[in-house]
Amino acid sequence: MKRSLAIMIGLLTLCATYGQPVQLYLGLRGGAGAMLTRDQLYNVGTPDGPRTIFKSEQGWSAHAKGEALLGFRRLRIGYQFLYNFAAPGLSNNNIAPQLDNGRYTTYFNNSQAHFFGHYFLAELAIINTKRFALTPGIAVGSFTGYKVDNNTGEVVQLSADTHHRFSVGGELNAEIKFAKRCTFLIGPNYYMFSLQDKAHPDWREYQHFIGADIGLRVNLLKL
Repeated sequence: MKRSLAIMIGLLTLCATYGQPVQLYLGLRGGAGAMLTRDQLYNVGTPDGPRTIFKSEQGWSAHAKGEALLGFRRLRIGYQFLYNFAAPGLSNNNIAPQLDNGRYTTYFNNSQAHFFGHYFLAELAIINTKRFALTPGIAVGSFTGYKVDNNTGEVVQLSADTHHRFSVGGELNAEIKFAKRCTFLIGPNYYMFSLQDKAHPDWREYQHFIGADIGLRVNLLKL
């Protein structure tokens, strides 16, 4: 977040110095979709020897976004905050390895996830008219949060058990401009969340959100 703000302030100062037109967009969005989760745990000790366990799960998910972007003609860059809730889903594997009840409960049992993501967001309006724009974007960042076991109610903070939390997202926004400074947005988006257990280097989890959202942006600045 601090890095994104520093980049925005630097670019704003540079454009103001050289008299380039700049827009400052503040926006709020919300949406829903599906969350596809895959756990990978290698070299698990069993009576039959080491074994690799995979688990796939799918369920519904919802999110909310807040963003602050600087616009330079067709380009927008800035900061995006994302809150994502993923409900417990249906699994194709009922295996729950009891390696450590305090660490692996929320990895292989049904659990709801709460993620708080911080991203650097870049967008480019490939179509840009007076009333409409078509704008793909890419987001890169990290996240924190917690999981709640659906069976026991146990809360596990991601920061306590996991590291290397990385997230990337893509979106395609259809923008309808109205009231001079306001823009209505709607479109599909995808986010991937990757994390690794601190104590067990052979465990990784990948969660894939596929859905769509709607929202509103307001342009607060014109230089």
